[in-house]
Amino acid sequence: MRFIFVLFLIASTVKAASLGDIGGEIAAAIRGGKAQEVAKWFSNNVDLTVLGKEEMYSKAQAEQVLRDFFVKYPPLSFELSHKANNPASAQYGIGSYKSINRSKFRVYFLIKKIGNQQFIQQLSIENER
Repeated sequence: MRFIFVLFLIASTVKAASLGDIGGEIAAAIRGGKAQEVAKWFSNNVDLTVLGKEEMYSKAQAEQVLRDFFVKYPPLSFELSHKANNPASAQYGIGSYKSINRSKFRVYFLIKKIGNQQFIQQLSIENER
């Protein structure tokens, strides 16, 4: 019985780690200002909010909006301060983005599982207060 519990614990940890890797990959892409890398995780339609403008965009449109943001506010750093996941349904990340022009932003992304794949459903970039 103890052996089965240990196997279950290991399997749960491995699954959680793999889910966390998605958030880590997204964080790395944001840190590098790589809109195309972030966009590979977008669902077909993304609820994107950038500096107060909220719209539902297609994957391609959202990538362009994000690219424009990175051009205007090139990255200096991005630190993921909080992330949580529910392997069955969704996970999210919250972080602080700093641009080279000293602007600071709070970034939030929500990842939902659709079938066997995970996609960014929401991405928000707002001025940090």
